Amino acid sequence: MKPHWFFILLSVSAAPRYGTAIQDDVRQLSGGDVRLWPATLYGSLEELVERGMLVEVDEDERPEGVSGRERYYRLTHAGRAALEREAARLESLARTARARLALAGA
Repeated sequence: MKPHWFFILLSVSAAPRYGTAIQDDVRQLSGGDVRLWPATLYGSLEELVERGMLVEVDEDERPEGVSGRERYYRLTHAGRAALEREAARLESLARTARARLALAGA
């Protein structure tokens, strides 16, 4: 999975969000290491919707007081499963790296 996809899915896993809120949350989640420029963000959102990992929230499901211009996205079951698989893969990779480093330091 592309690293920025991981962070986008992670961002919307807590609650539906719109583009700028996703950008800000991803920057915070990554400690500033991942910056989503508009072309990357909106292209990724489109791809994630096409792959069934995200769905655009209908207007009647949006938070109250939100303008109609923002497009909100939420995680689908497939998106949650993909996020969980990627988190498990990253955990396994980190365990392997720590074990290898421990051997090298011994």
